[in-house]
Amino acid sequence: MDLTEDQSRPSLTVADVEGVWSASGGGRLTVRADGSAELERVMEPETGCGQSADQIHLTYTGPAAWVFDTWPDEPPGIRFDYRGAGTGKTCSIYLSVVPDMHDGAKGFLPHDPSPWYERGSPPRT
Repeated sequence: MDLTEDQSRPSLTVADVEGVWSASGGGRLTVRADGSAELERVMEPETGCGQSADQIHLTYTGPAAWVFDTWPDEPPGIRFDYRGAGTGKTCSIYLSVVPDMHDGAKGFLPHDPSPWYERGSPPRT
């Protein structure tokens, strides 16, 4: 049994991820070609990113930067980095991207996989 990484999957390009990604629950990710992004009502992955330890799973709305990255054991995707409001700590959110030849790209957040995000058109500059 070969457990090496699947090399048949093509790398993602900016064209694959640029655009507005929307989830049915109201979350929204605006990904720009210049590496900047806006996140709206996106579930935070961990405590210590600006919220108290009692308030697990708050959402984040605000600016972020993004780079191509892969969450372990998930499809390739992008990582959003932003500063936690209360601590100033750099926090990260991953979007695993699943290309779909019929419906365009879809993605999910490995720490909150229930809402799928669907990519729309690129944002206006």
